[in-house]
Amino acid sequence: MAEGAEVDASTFEILTSPAAMVATITGGALGISAILQPNRVTGLSLCPVFHLTGIQCPFCGMTRSFVSITHARFSEALDYNPGSLLIYAAFIWMFFASIRDLRLKQYNSIPSVPRWLYLAWLCATIPIFAWLFWSRWLSNLL
Repeated sequence: MAEGAEVDASTFEILTSPAAMVATITGGALGISAILQPNRVTGLSLCPVFHLTGIQCPFCGMTRSFVSITHARFSEALDYNPGSLLIYAAFIWMFFASIRDLRLKQYNSIPSVPRWLYLAWLCATIPIFAWLFWSRWLSNLL
């Protein structure tokens, strides 16, 4: 009975590890975007900020954009949210990195990204979302 408890404990540790959580979150988002059809989500808005204020936040359109990217409708995805391609790329990277870490039994750390890639991604992402913040949010308040 004690051996079974040890197996259950290690299984629980694996399932609650950072690598498993990252794989679940990123894989879930990518999987759902593959299941949903782009023509069925065109009017969909899940953003609570938009529903409360009527103003689009910098992340508005991300769900519709993910669905469009998954179905190779890139111009449509950019219309929904220009920063979504960078976030989608990060989701793909983190999904495969977390699967790699799970296969290598590296459960206790968040999947790694090479520093140069992380800095390049930040240098591209921050200006895009700052511009979206200005154009969608701050410009409407002024």
